[in-house]
Amino acid sequence: MYWAKKILEWTSGPKDALAISIYLNDKYEIGRRDPNGYVGCMWSICGVHDQGWQERPVFGKIRYMNYTSCKRKFDVDGYIAYVKRLVGEIKKRKAETLLNEKKKELRI
Repeated sequence: MYWAKKILEWTSGPKDALAISIYLNDKYEIGRRDPNGYVGCMWSICGVHDQGWQERPVFGKIRYMNYTSCKRKFDVDGYIAYVKRLVGEIKKRKAETLLNEKKKELRI
């Protein structure tokens, strides 16, 4: 839930961060709208089911995660390649759809 921890870092406080992370979790189904997604948001921002850590700015006693630790746990480069591939496929389908629509217009 690196993304939710970054929201905590970028917002004015945990209340806003939690609201935004739950909104994004629901909108993009990052957590598949199941209880684990909500617990992940709560763990990332509120420290639910986690021990208290050393006090630090912004995060308080919430477990901190930086990009390096995220890369150790998750194939960031692989995920970026995957998303780029998906975006490329979507753009290609969209272009094909627009082209087909133009062809239909010209036939009429």
